[in-house]
Amino acid sequence: MSPQLRRWLGATLLFPLALACGGSDSNGPGGGGTFPPLPSDLLNQFCVRGNRMPGQATSGTITDDDCDAADVDPTDEGYFEVWRVRVQTAATYHIRVTSGFNSYLIVLRLNSTSPLDLTWVGENDDRIPGVDQDAEVVVQLNPGVDYMVSVSGYDYAETGAYDLTIQ
Repeated sequence: MSPQLRRWLGATLLFPLALACGGSDSNGPGGGGTFPPLPSDLLNQFCVRGNRMPGQATSGTITDDDCDAADVDPTDEGYFEVWRVRVQTAATYHIRVTSGFNSYLIVLRLNSTSPLDLTWVGENDDRIPGVDQDAEVVVQLNPGVDYMVSVSGYDYAETGAYDLTIQ
């Protein structure tokens, strides 16, 4: 994902996209976690692939069927997927993507759905400097808040399977 899309996602408060991707389960995972329903247009706009809580194993695959960064910014390139995350305890969490491609990770806080209001929380391109594969964001998360975690390839050539962990 290019710097233009990173800046756009980090600085934008309104997210007026009409992307036709995604879907999400409206139920929270076991263990007492709950995910209140989100508007279906928001799920589509964000290309939300599902709901996750810390400790849940999550795998995905970035392909050319995923959301396209060029739909957000015509000068940008790369495909992305988004996962909705909630935590039950306020703490510092490690959100990590491991992959065999140059992945990029962005974490946004969803403040409101009407109008859509997002706050940049963190981002990372290379967990290990000089190694263009894994990304990790270490961030304070709070219960009762929705966070949107975007996993992407740095550009169109960067696709493939990935694992997302939240601990």
